[in-house]
Amino acid sequence: MLRLSIIVVHQDDDAKLESTLLSLLENRNEKHHEIILVHDGSYNDPYDLNDDEIRMIQASDQDGCIDQINSAIAIARSPNVQILFPGVTVEANWSEEALELLSTPDTVCVGSPCKVESENKILYGLDQKALPHRRYSQKQNDSVAPMLCGTIFRKKTLQLVGGLNSLLPREGAEVELQLLFAAMELESTIASVSHLSAPRRTIEGLDIGYETGRQCGQIACAFGLVEGSGVEVDSLAKQLSHLAGGLMSPKTVAERLGWVMGIRDRSLANNIRDRLMSAAERLDEAVEEECNHSSVYRRAA
Repeated sequence: MLRLSIIVVHQDDDAKLESTLLSLLENRNEKHHEIILVHDGSYNDPYDLNDDEIRMIQASDQDGCIDQINSAIAIARSPNVQILFPGVTVEANWSEEALELLSTPDTVCVGSPCKVESENKILYGLDQKALPHRRYSQKQNDSVAPMLCGTIFRKKTLQLVGGLNSLLPREGAEVELQLLFAAMELESTIASVSHLSAPRRTIEGLDIGYETGRQCGQIACAFGLVEGSGVEVDSLAKQLSHLAGGLMSPKTVAERLGWVMGIRDRSLANNIRDRLMSAAERLDEAVEEECNHSSVYRRAA
């Protein structure tokens, strides 16, 4: 019985992709794991892999990374999906703890800590206290939210909330999904032991300063306009005060400037409001359906 569908998204580095695929093929359990490789037609598969080894999905070359991930989630055959990016390698039994944690009915996803190659560090996930700013935690505690890379999700839950937000790049979609989960009061946790390794860039994605700040600002603005989302946006005066403080540190000034500009951009407001409303309706319907099914089962028994 399949327990986990592992989704690998091809990007622009065949060598990194193949290191991930080799690692998965060496450590997977064929009865419990399926591997899905989604690509835009640019991967030629020199090893002539068959469907029993890896299911290959060719997406449109117009689709971005998030569209490709959503397409792979839709065709996954197991109830749980894990997202890996090229360059990640796994150890034996890498998914067992996370799948065990997912056996708790209220848990919808389990983050996987990732060892940062050549740094002797582990990234456990997003710092939940910093959201909607994008910060990673090197400590395991109750305020860590799962990052996209390595997390195992219930497929049904991802589909009920509308998947990942395809209007955002990977980095923004990661932040937006965790804020959506928090608004819906969906529970997540982090595995205690790291069984994944990758370069920092593979784990975190891009961190471009201004652009990262702008995306997070856009997301914060959109959630801040939805009552009950749990996100409050600072006043413009406070934002500018933070920006002025950032001038003392050139490393952060670009991100802070991007944040201020993003906060003033309401282009995601309608999309995120609609996602939240639709997610709430679908989740309520799923709970009601489950309750009705349980009632029928009890009467039949």
